[in-house]
Amino acid sequence: MVEQGKPVAGSQSLERGLEILELLDKSPTAMGVKEISRRLDLSAAITQRLINTLSQYNFVTQDPETRRYAIGYRAFGLGWSLTKKDRLISVALPELDMLASKHLLNSYLGVVRGLRAIYILSVQSDGPIAIRSAPGSLTYLHSTALGKALLAGLSPDEAYRLLTAEPLAQVTPHTITDPQILMRELADIRQKGYATVKSENIPGIISVGAPIRDTSGKVIAALSTAFAEWSTPEFTVAAVADLVTASAARISQSLGHQHS
Repeated sequence: MVEQGKPVAGSQSLERGLEILELLDKSPTAMGVKEISRRLDLSAAITQRLINTLSQYNFVTQDPETRRYAIGYRAFGLGWSLTKKDRLISVALPELDMLASKHLLNSYLGVVRGLRAIYILSVQSDGPIAIRSAPGSLTYLHSTALGKALLAGLSPDEAYRLLTAEPLAQVTPHTITDPQILMRELADIRQKGYATVKSENIPGIISVGAPIRDTSGKVIAALSTAFAEWSTPEFTVAAVADLVTASAARISQSLGHQHS
């Protein structure tokens, strides 16, 4: 972290500015300069200077009454433009919307980033369960259906490297943390075409994920849905798996993948 009172220059300014945006984006309420400074271990003067720059370009907005700051509309605009320009996002979003609106399934799209998966789309259904994983947030590869579908799309050597690069977190009592067991599960996922997780990431929640492929057949992303174990009878793993794999196949086809 930056020492209190020490000037921030060059790439550090950009890094700290991005940290402020990320902090404000995740905060449910607006934040004051002192609180932001404390959370990021920065001096109030440095924080204020960075916020002034972000405000100038409308990435941060200030409430005139409370003088507290929140994420600005410019940041939303950047994300909105990405949904129009990125081919994967543009063809996947209608499928996620359909799963959420028609089938009441919370739906997500994600890719591998380092040792984690990162959500790039998230659509909340009108169903009774709120499972929020905002775009840009990271999640584990080993405890989620999204992550397991992504791992299964890698070569066994690469998947094993990711699973053994660090100790695997025991997220819930049901989380599998043995890389050897996970490798056997990945082989089964490749054969079935989808991954299933029950209470491994969130207690009482079932998730089903399927890979998305590009023209070459390479897995470039994964789609997943989540629902509660006690949901309505039509929410069986088999039924949801059919929906998820069908959506993933349509997205893959739109990206040029020809199923053999």
